[in-house]
Amino acid sequence: MVGLRKGGNLWIDERGDAVVEATILFPIIVMIFAGLVLLSMYLPTRAALQQATQYAATAIATERSDTWLRHDSDTLTYYWESDRSQLGSVYGALIGALVGNNRDDADNAEQAVINMDKKGVIQPPGELTVEYGVVNYIIYKEIVVTATRTIPSPVDLSFVGFPSEIPVTVTSTAVVQNGDEFVRNMDLARDLTEFLAEKYNLTEMFDSISALGEKFAGFLGI
Repeated sequence: MVGLRKGGNLWIDERGDAVVEATILFPIIVMIFAGLVLLSMYLPTRAALQQATQYAATAIATERSDTWLRHDSDTLTYYWESDRSQLGSVYGALIGALVGNNRDDADNAEQAVINMDKKGVIQPPGELTVEYGVVNYIIYKEIVVTATRTIPSPVDLSFVGFPSEIPVTVTSTAVVQNGDEFVRNMDLARDLTEFLAEKYNLTEMFDSISALGEKFAGFLGI
């Protein structure tokens, strides 16, 4: 059957139109398909990394607190210390930050993330790297764990500028709950307030604010 049709006084040849349309649409379809496949890999990978990094940051922050609870990054279990001398404190953290300590928190965080990632249902391809950091590290205020997994593209579309690898980066933080540090900071704040009150004759003003606070607390029943 000849693909000809009459258009006015001209005969239009429609043979080969499907080939031309397929040539134009096929790269677009392939890119859409690759994007959907990559998205299906990206979202579960990000969710798994978020869970792993948050777990690692919380575990390290728990160890750096003034509790008796410790964490084993190999078995992903918590255990209790039995000797008070093994407990940490804000002063021990200060000395450890200056001269070093016997624990490698960066290695523990990396092992916790890797082990948590292995426990996931989906094992995505690509290299996994873990970075560990501490904000205000002298007193271990906040633990920061960052994990990056580089996902290879399922289809090589480098000829159209599509990257061959997609990095997925997730950062989680956990604050160290240290009672010794809180008490010390409150003492410093109180000493500073008393010093300013005496130096600038603000005792009456601070007393009025304190009395107003007590009345407000009484009104709320605190």
